[in-house]
Amino acid sequence: MSKISEAMKRARKEREGTGEARLGAPDSGRVVVRSARPNHRVVDPEQYHALASEIVLALPSASSRVVMFASAVREEGTSTVAAEFAATLASTAEQPVLLIDANLRHPVLHTMFGVARDPGLADHILNDVPLSECLRETDVPHLTVLPVGRRAVAPPRVFSDPRMKRLLKDVRGRFAYVILDMAALVQYSEGFQLSRDVDGVVIVIKAGRTKRELVEHATELLKDAGARVLGIVLNRRRYYIPKFIYERL
Repeated sequence: MSKISEAMKRARKEREGTGEARLGAPDSGRVVVRSARPNHRVVDPEQYHALASEIVLALPSASSRVVMFASAVREEGTSTVAAEFAATLASTAEQPVLLIDANLRHPVLHTMFGVARDPGLADHILNDVPLSECLRETDVPHLTVLPVGRRAVAPPRVFSDPRMKRLLKDVRGRFAYVILDMAALVQYSEGFQLSRDVDGVVIVIKAGRTKRELVEHATELLKDAGARVLGIVLNRRRYYIPKFIYERL
C-alpha cells in the first residue's frame, strides 16, 4: 500500500472527534485556505474534498480542469498537497484523475506512490515514448500517475516543446481532472512556461515560513504570464493531511 493510501486510511480512522472546518464562499473565484487549530494535531481529508469542490466551481467548464500546484520557493510541501488533493479527488469524485510530476528539479511522486520513475514525462516529450508506457496505476481508485521520467538535462526544454501542449490536449480528453505538481516558481522558470496552458494555478505556501513578498511576486509573475491564479493553500506539513478553514480574500 502506498504512503498516500496509508495516510488516507489513518485520516478516516482518526477523523471522528476532530471537529469540522467552517466554509466561506471564495471571492471572485479565488480560494484562500487557512490551517485550523495550529497547535492541535488534526486529520480531515474532507477538507481536501471541500478544496476540490471550490476549485471545480472556480473553473469554467467540465472540459477545463487542468490545475497546477506550485510554490514560490522550495520545500513548501507542494508535492504532498498535490498528491493528497489528487488522491482525495479521485476517491470521492469517482472519475479518472491524472497526477503529473512536472517537477523535473526535485521529483518525488514516484516515491510517494511506489511506482517506477521512468519511462515518464520527460521520456514521452523528448523521446516520443508512448504515453501508455509512461502512465502508472496506483492503489488509489481512479488515480493514475505520470512520473517525471529520466533526468532532463534542461528542464525548460521539456515545457517549451510543442509535444507538451499536445500531451495536455490529449489527457484532457482521457481524464476528468489533471493535476500538475510543479517546481518552485521564483527559483525556476518552467512553471511560468506551462502556466498559460493550464486552467488554473494554486499556490502552496508553508505557514510561518514563506515571506508574503515572495508569494505576491510569484502571483504577479503568473498573471504577467497570462495564468489564472485560483488561490492559495496555507500548508502545515506536520499534518499528514492538513486541516483547512476557507476564508474570503
